Amino acid sequence: MRFSFKPHVLKNKSPYRLGMEMAVVEGIWAMLLLTMLSGPFLTSYLLYLGANSQQIGIVLAVPAIANLLQIVSAMYMQKLKNRQRAFVLFASAHRLIGLMTGLIPFIFPKEFWMPVFIIIFLLYSSINAFAGVIWTSLISDMVPGQLRGKYFGIRNVITSAVNSIGLYITGVIIDRYEGALGFNIMFILAAITVVMNIIYFTRYPNPEFEKPSEMKAGTFVLRPFMDKVFIKGLLFLTIWTFIITMTHPFFSYVMLELLGVRFQTVSNLVILQTVSSMLGFYICGQLSRKYSERTLLLSSLPFLAAAALIWGLLAILPQLLVLILIFICLGFGLGSYNQQIFIFMIGSSPKAERPIYIAVFSAITGLAGFLGPTIGGTIFEQLKAFPLWVQQYGFFLMLGTVLLLLGTVVAPFAFRKQR
Repeated sequence: MRFSFKPHVLKNKSPYRLGMEMAVVEGIWAMLLLTMLSGPFLTSYLLYLGANSQQIGIVLAVPAIANLLQIVSAMYMQKLKNRQRAFVLFASAHRLIGLMTGLIPFIFPKEFWMPVFIIIFLLYSSINAFAGVIWTSLISDMVPGQLRGKYFGIRNVITSAVNSIGLYITGVIIDRYEGALGFNIMFILAAITVVMNIIYFTRYPNPEFEKPSEMKAGTFVLRPFMDKVFIKGLLFLTIWTFIITMTHPFFSYVMLELLGVRFQTVSNLVILQTVSSMLGFYICGQLSRKYSERTLLLSSLPFLAAAALIWGLLAILPQLLVLILIFICLGFGLGSYNQQIFIFMIGSSPKAERPIYIAVFSAITGLAGFLGPTIGGTIFEQLKAFPLWVQQYGFFLMLGTVLLLLGTVVAPFAFRKQR
């Protein structure tokens, strides 16, 4: 699949083809912004604002609990006449509110930095819950079913490749200009990406929105729960999300706070993770026509378990080597897992009922994603009374073992039957 952005070529293409290409460019700018407000960049900024591990856990859990609002978003969508306009409104508000977190040190006294950040971040994540359901509905109608695996594989590779450059540049800036100056520069770059992102997603097409014939709210919301195949997979993924979010979100915290790793090194490891994710995206995209989404999803789970288990090698191997292995496994696992989960949500739902399927999936796994890092942050506070090795890798080793058992023993049964 080739992507051309020359004006004289674009005008000869259908709105859907043009929308697929705009989604690639828009995704590049969106990824640059979202990366600055997630992962090690977010953790580093929170540490600058004075956060402890428990507060970091709460912040990391906020996007997940906000996903509960996706059920409200799915209900709201049934009244929409113009999905594209609604998406532009919510997505623009989401990006602009995210930028507001960079203004906190200029407006509020230091003792209010963290409480204000949590409030703004909750609003930021709540609006994204509405934008996310609408975007998923739009993009699934734009991309034909037989092209989804390959298209999203290519899109994710392109956006990740450009994002790697942004990660490196931002990491160098924050490492070289410690404290306020580095983060000020980061948010200036984020502001540029917001403007470009808004310009491109306003060019999305507005496909006809097919709605279910039964519009009673109660019946509409309950439909996914009557689908045994969907619920079976959802139950497993909820448990998986709960365990995984007690683990992976704290990798950056352990590196920065407990291992004393320089931020530039952490940034380079995230770039390595991104490159590894690109490989996961590409391989899954290429294999999507040969193997089922079930097979590709199951194959991604052991990599995510391994990313936690490998922390145990800190006891016998050099630190940097272990971290490199961790982020290679984490990147490849997340690349293939996230892509297959997205296709699972789209492919397991009837077209007319897709918004409520997406909303129920996101809300329930989001609740697990809220509890995971919240409990994980509390546990890390309690682990301060234990030997240092328990904090550095012992906790990850234990949860990695649980993930491996879930991924290799339980998952094949959870996804045994498909449509």
